[in-house]
Amino acid sequence: MCISGSLSQNIEVSQIPEVNAIEGSTANLECSYNLSNLNLSIGWYSWYRHVLHMIDILHSDDFKDRITKESPEDFLKKRSASIQLHRVTGTDTGMYFCVVEFSGQEQIKGHGNATFLNVTVSTSWRYITIYRSIGAIALGLLMSFALYLNCKE
Repeated sequence: MCISGSLSQNIEVSQIPEVNAIEGSTANLECSYNLSNLNLSIGWYSWYRHVLHMIDILHSDDFKDRITKESPEDFLKKRSASIQLHRVTGTDTGMYFCVVEFSGQEQIKGHGNATFLNVTVSTSWRYITIYRSIGAIALGLLMSFALYLNCKE
């Protein structure tokens, strides 16, 4: 008599629903997972941004040199698939999905419910820069006018 079977393996991926960041700062996009079978040791993860279609941000030129991933050890031991997105801009605002995969006797894959990244563009610094420029121009004009009057006498 021969008995065969396989253990069903499940993965549950969790994400924080919303992250707020200020333009130029670092946004922490957190993702964690739970496995029903603890013996899987070959795994990886990706992050996708949903625009008109899904974009793999870990391999996108728009995000090049701006992403820090978890170490392979933290991915397996802490069950963390989080990333840090550095120097965020207003165009980074959007929905981000974490996808975790493992392979063993069978391949299992799971994804989170998405994180909405909301990047606030700081307009106050723009106004300060404009006011400084106007002030510098006005000071330059006043000094030129004073020099003109001084030379005229």
